[in-house]
Amino acid sequence: MLKRLAPYILLIGGIVLIGAGLVYRHFSTQAADPGAAPLPVELVGLPQLRQAVGPSAVAEISQMHGQGFPLITGGVAAYGQGGAAATIWASGTPFSLSAARMVAQMESAIRGGSSPFTPVTVRQIDGRDVYELTGLGQRHFYFRSATLVIWLAADEPIAETALAETLEFYP
Repeated sequence: MLKRLAPYILLIGGIVLIGAGLVYRHFSTQAADPGAAPLPVELVGLPQLRQAVGPSAVAEISQMHGQGFPLITGGVAAYGQGGAAATIWASGTPFSLSAARMVAQMESAIRGGSSPFTPVTVRQIDGRDVYELTGLGQRHFYFRSATLVIWLAADEPIAETALAETLEFYP
């Protein structure tokens, strides 16, 4: 029986290997030249002061958080008038599982005390975990939206509104 099935097992195994190779090639090509992650044009009525997308955004994000996850899209935008009142960092991964692992790694590193942020709480908003922190003179939030990991830093007076708008932009 096994002798009769061996050619089919080898054929299926070969197809799986070829498929895995194509998927790997696709995502490694995207990681080598990341695209632009979507960013709101304005936040809490404040215009963008600065925007970086694609490779420059991924480089900025990787510099802050280190390597370890293949980022295929990136975007950073600062919002305000005169000075930045809020900033969004958006990192895109190939799969939602990768984004979930990235959020878990961030949470673990922050709880480990090796960051300038103090955890405040984890909120459940529309069925997803939103991590809230304080540090560097602002309130910070991060969460996963499908294959994206979003980090929002906002001045205290606009933090809750900025969070609501960011959650709406990244459902």
